[in-house]
Amino acid sequence: MSAASPETLYGLLADAPSWSSWAGPLITRAGWAVVPGPSGVGGIRRLGRPPFMVREEIVAAEPPLHHGYRLLSGQPVRSYSADVRLVELGSPTEHGARTRIEWTGEVVALLPGTGWLMQRLLQRMIHGFARGRRRPFGHAAGPGSRRSRPGADRHRELPCRVTPSR
Repeated sequence: MSAASPETLYGLLADAPSWSSWAGPLITRAGWAVVPGPSGVGGIRRLGRPPFMVREEIVAAEPPLHHGYRLLSGQPVRSYSADVRLVELGSPTEHGARTRIEWTGEVVALLPGTGWLMQRLLQRMIHGFARGRRRPFGHAAGPGSRRSRPGADRHRELPCRVTPSR
């Protein structure tokens, strides 16, 4: 959940250079390798922490509710694709949340038998992005929320799924 509007969150997802300002320690550099056209589809962003950079192609752009991409290079997988859906909750909830972030992906492992490992790594990374180590992707947390309890497993708060393909 985020207190930010879907429009604000989508703007960050669709703006490659902004990733280094909000995505956390794994993304220290971000920019466009190929600038997207007017629809947003077809752009290729390059991001990561040198020397570990990835290239991702934007395959779905439906502002402000759906952003999809696929990995082109930079990870030890045959393929990886993800969809980010931003679900507007209407007026803010009692804890200030305005948007539910649903970030899902599918990975095909490079080495047989390692799909579960790549699933875990990518899921953890996505949770970090959407949980927002830096605002505005952070959760809206109120008194008694999981975020405010020391030691709470915050990974369970976000609808996030990475499915290994066979």
